[in-house]
Amino acid sequence: MSGATVNKSSHPARLWLSPASLAQQLAGLVAGIWLSRQGEWGADWQSRSSAGFGAQEGGAHGWAAFMTLSDNLLLLALLLCWLMVAGALAATLTRAFPHPAPGAESRRSRLGVLRLRLSAALGFGLVIGLHQQPLVMAEALTRQELWLEGQVEQVNRALPTPDDSVRLVLRVSRCGLFQPTGEPAADAGRQAACQRLVDQRVQLRRYWPRKLPRNVATREALATPWQAGERWRMVVRLVPPHGASNPAFGRSASPAEFDRVAWLWREGIVATGYVRQLSLAQRLAPPGGLAALRLHAEQALWQRCGEGGALVDWPDSPCRWLAALTLGKVSALTHDDWDTLNATGLTHLVVVSGLHVGLMASLVLGLSFGVLRLWRPGGWRFSVAPWWLACLAAWSFALLAGLAPPALRAALMVTVGLWMASGRSGLGVWQVWMLALILVLGLDPLALWRPGTWLSFIAVAVLLLAWQGRSRPLGLRGWCLATLRSQWLLTLVMGAALLLSRGQLSWLSLPMNLVMAPLVTLLIVPIGMLGWGLAGLEQLLLFTGLVPSWLAAMLADGVFSSRLWQLLAQGMAQTMEVLSSLASTQGRWPQVPMAAGQTDTTPSALIQTLAVMALLGAWLAEGVPGLDGRLKRLCGSVALCWGLTLAALASPWSPPALATVTRATEAASVSPRAPALSLTVHDVGQGLALSLRSHLAPSASESTGGSRQMPKYWRYDLGAASRNTGARLPGAPFVAGEPIGVIMSHGDGDHAGGLQALSAEEIAALWVPAGQRARLERQVSWLDEVAMRECVAGRSITLGQLQGRPVRLEMLWPPPGLTTRRDNAHSCVVLIAHGARPLALLTGDIGQQQERELQETLRQRLAGRGLPLLVVAHHGSRTSSGDAWLESLAARHAIVSAGRYNPHGHPHPDVVERLARHVECLWHVGLDGALYWEWSPQGERLQPARRAGGIGVRCLGVKSAE
Repeated sequence: MSGATVNKSSHPARLWLSPASLAQQLAGLVAGIWLSRQGEWGADWQSRSSAGFGAQEGGAHGWAAFMTLSDNLLLLALLLCWLMVAGALAATLTRAFPHPAPGAESRRSRLGVLRLRLSAALGFGLVIGLHQQPLVMAEALTRQELWLEGQVEQVNRALPTPDDSVRLVLRVSRCGLFQPTGEPAADAGRQAACQRLVDQRVQLRRYWPRKLPRNVATREALATPWQAGERWRMVVRLVPPHGASNPAFGRSASPAEFDRVAWLWREGIVATGYVRQLSLAQRLAPPGGLAALRLHAEQALWQRCGEGGALVDWPDSPCRWLAALTLGKVSALTHDDWDTLNATGLTHLVVVSGLHVGLMASLVLGLSFGVLRLWRPGGWRFSVAPWWLACLAAWSFALLAGLAPPALRAALMVTVGLWMASGRSGLGVWQVWMLALILVLGLDPLALWRPGTWLSFIAVAVLLLAWQGRSRPLGLRGWCLATLRSQWLLTLVMGAALLLSRGQLSWLSLPMNLVMAPLVTLLIVPIGMLGWGLAGLEQLLLFTGLVPSWLAAMLADGVFSSRLWQLLAQGMAQTMEVLSSLASTQGRWPQVPMAAGQTDTTPSALIQTLAVMALLGAWLAEGVPGLDGRLKRLCGSVALCWGLTLAALASPWSPPALATVTRATEAASVSPRAPALSLTVHDVGQGLALSLRSHLAPSASESTGGSRQMPKYWRYDLGAASRNTGARLPGAPFVAGEPIGVIMSHGDGDHAGGLQALSAEEIAALWVPAGQRARLERQVSWLDEVAMRECVAGRSITLGQLQGRPVRLEMLWPPPGLTTRRDNAHSCVVLIAHGARPLALLTGDIGQQQERELQETLRQRLAGRGLPLLVVAHHGSRTSSGDAWLESLAARHAIVSAGRYNPHGHPHPDVVERLARHVECLWHVGLDGALYWEWSPQGERLQPARRAGGIGVRCLGVKSAE
């Protein structure tokens, strides 16, 4: 026994790599990284890091920088962690001295070691989490023109086009003010804030100009391509990371909303913006090192894939799939490509991950052992060289792919896996799993917040559990059955994980992965890499000069590799077209709309819970070793029952769904607590998009001659157009196949641009001012197929009856025969009213002149009562929202629909002051996110997507309607 104790103490590394030790280190590391972003910890670091480290000049970094942290929670936490480490070390030293009670001392020693591991991992995680935390750009630099110098790390295309911009990521090396204001204090503050951007990443866009420049220098700059790896100096305008917030109000089981701010933070991007004054942009240095190698490889693939031309433009080329699969150029894929991949569950096959890196390492390992076996038949089994070559191949492939977070994660996992497979580690599979996760988090703390990290390690854990204690498959049939079982178990667990994290899963994931995973792994990627091998062989033969002239000409053109790549690219393009059609018809579940029976009152959260439990139950019945047979049968039976219950609830033709629809319709018409109207002002940036839902009993539609029922869903304006052809408008109808009514205030792009995302079949009626119809016809070609009505003062749309009085959409503006040339003056102003009582006013982009003409009419309608809801005209422009107008309305809630960092300065400070004087609650969509408003005769309620601090209690909750 004493010998065993001495043996363990003589190998301290083994103690730190034991399962218990690795679990303790992993727990402490995760806790430390997580704490580095929470509450005052992250905020304190963000506010003081530049003041303590970035703003110090010369030799003032040391003690002065340390003292800037002395009065905050961060220093106390760090001291506490290291005091715990010191205490643990002191406890472990007591083992060297004899004590009368060895049992108690042994327990005390183990407790000291536990404290040592946990506190060391916690302190290390906290330090690296804070040190590598991106420093978000200060608000003082918002929309300021800055000089930036840095290296282009990523770029999706070389040149902008009229339809698409260049999106690039710049690693900043120098930052300065472009035009100082002349105020020393203000300029010094901005310059200090500018220094925070040094060594940070910013995302920029390079736009196509609205008008072609006449200046020769600007034209030349516009035609200059930008490539990854180049160093540039440019003038930019930046804003802090921000994004739209459009949650599914009232729909708990809707797909999770994409959090753009969180995604930018996980990618280490601290600001977004665009390039200004292209003629001043200067290329400081061409690509070098690995970036030059990647650029040369991209150009070689572009030339040999049959595209021709010196300018690489992946988004419009079928060869973009080869660039993504063999070079890790995922930025070459379009939005439609990503939608198809997400809907079919094939995203992991395209992103350079453990599948690709492991495949490369396996090929090199097998080839190395094969060559070594022929060279040294007697000792090839015990050679170390093949394992080192496989590790080198894995890291080479990851470096060629740009060493993006998925590639880095894959290379680390493959390295640790090779170490274990070589038999020289002495570790079990779960020790290797934990060690790989510790290494990934230690080298890249932001990986803790990336869903891909956990999905990857969960997938590996599922496979380890599935094959733990099982024998190796034999024969072709055995391997096929093993692949089917592995993919089935992965589909179950990954489906549950995606349903919990994103609110969606793909029905096509299992069949598509069964077909595409072996196809990509065993055929497409190897053939693509074979093309690179042929390209290298062609260059080698040309370099030797030992080939005849006719063959040299063919080799110079890359005839062998190019032909192989062209055939592969054509096959990939045709395959993805088929997958795209499948994704558009089947897609993800649940969708918005989910099923015909899914209304607001449907227990959709229960449906998702049943889906998760059915998936996990099926996995427990098959994928977890060591479970009792009766328990496995019980899990399988429960999964089957839950699955059948889920099918019964989710089917649009099932009796429960039909009964739910009936109960929901009856409740909407008779329940006094149900809202009669719900209105959402969506967060669409600088624009306006509003959706209205009527919960009233349907009536005959006036707009369709009484032959069809009045739509329950209405849209007032649709926001700006999206370059993503697959994008959907926020606030889509809840029920599939039910047309909506659309009212367009006028033809400006920030109001009517979203019309391109709809089709004629989706619109039951379209109301447009007479003076704006020609503008809309230039934007879409299918207006003649839609029932169009003219928005003119005096007309109305009856949504239904409530308490014996109609609920209408009354059109107050424009008057008949309006001839003004100003498009904003033609805006269709709509008043939502219950009988004679106004409820909400939608004003488009009218100005103060139109407000004065409508003011007296609305004053009489209100009869001394305040207007419950006002959508402020023209996004809060100075030319609208006059004092008299706001005083006559006395609105309870006023909503400004404007982008958070819009270039027009909306809402204007003067308008904000006027609104503060005359309205009870002022809301800004750019700050508060989408705003959801419900009304019923008993009261009203307004709910913001973002519950920002500082909002008074009187602005939240239910307000009495009387």
